[in-house]
Amino acid sequence: MLFFSLSWLLLCLSFLFAARKGDEPERVVAIILVAITVFDIANHLIFGDPTWFEVNPGHFVIDMWAFLTLTWVALKANRGWPLWSSATQLIVVIAHFAKLFEIDEARRSYWVMTQVPALMQLVVLIIGTYAHAARQRRIGRYAAWRPA
Repeated sequence: MLFFSLSWLLLCLSFLFAARKGDEPERVVAIILVAITVFDIANHLIFGDPTWFEVNPGHFVIDMWAFLTLTWVALKANRGWPLWSSATQLIVVIAHFAKLFEIDEARRSYWVMTQVPALMQLVVLIIGTYAHAARQRRIGRYAAWRPA
């Protein structure tokens, strides 16, 4: 229960911090991370509680969407930190594939590989937003996105 409370608190704080101090890439990532949570809640309401014995197709779709959108931001943003967020989401996607091969023994590792990266993404968002704000104070406004 502490893990989920900490996750919700960190999600709210990182969203507010990115909305207040971040530029467009920070806000987009914050919205993506909130959307993951909203989609997850909808998935649970529609399909019920997940089991850690098998891959949940709803979670796989949500996680794949998150990976693709975070990777898009990482490739387009004029920052390095979104690559970390995308990489942690890749761990989540790989966990679903790993679970397909090892059903019985991978319950804890599947949980860790699908839940812990979310906390890492929130911490990366906070650090990235702080780095953006510090850089903006130091050199002034700069391009949020790489030129096409």
